Amino acid sequence: MRRMVDEPYFTHSAYSALTTGIQVKCSKCHGPGIVTADKDYAYFRCYNCGHQETRERTIYRYDVHNQCRNCGRYYRMDIKDEAKQHFPVLHVACPHCGTMMPGKVHKTAEAYAYIAEIKDGKEPYFGLELWFLTSFQGKPVWALNREHLAYLIGYLSADLREKPFSIPRKTQADHLPTFMKTSKNRKRIVKLLKKMQER
Repeated sequence: MRRMVDEPYFTHSAYSALTTGIQVKCSKCHGPGIVTADKDYAYFRCYNCGHQETRERTIYRYDVHNQCRNCGRYYRMDIKDEAKQHFPVLHVACPHCGTMMPGKVHKTAEAYAYIAEIKDGKEPYFGLELWFLTSFQGKPVWALNREHLAYLIGYLSADLREKPFSIPRKTQADHLPTFMKTSKNRKRIVKLLKKMQER
């Protein structure tokens, strides 16, 4: 009989995987790559073609605030268009009277990018598809990296799954959707996961 003691809730999360790496598909060559992060930046590196990307983790607000030379009122206009955010000066219309006038673009650090979870089989920084991604009856089945994949195989193929004594609350298995934990599906899902392990 195979026993498995479950792991703490955040052992395999997008947040914890940023130090060990989230394995993804390269947007250029579709080969294997990895996404990692430190407190300021997220990094992508492709093992196959060498393509690399870096993205800042701070979220900025871009706006033009000005006093209208026509009506004299103060205004602040947010600049949502990414292409326009990097101009030093933009012509914007006063929201009160419609007068077009130039204004300096201000960049303000608004928030620190918290770790989003995996959405639609893609990691949260570059929107790259996970390397270990498949589907079961139309539902996505994925793993962040080889360690996460090994955990899933071990957990789902165990005959007895136990919660650790030291952790009274949620464990890693609480992340798993019900369809993966249902006894009639477990064998077939483990087969899919083992096939992904060969990549």
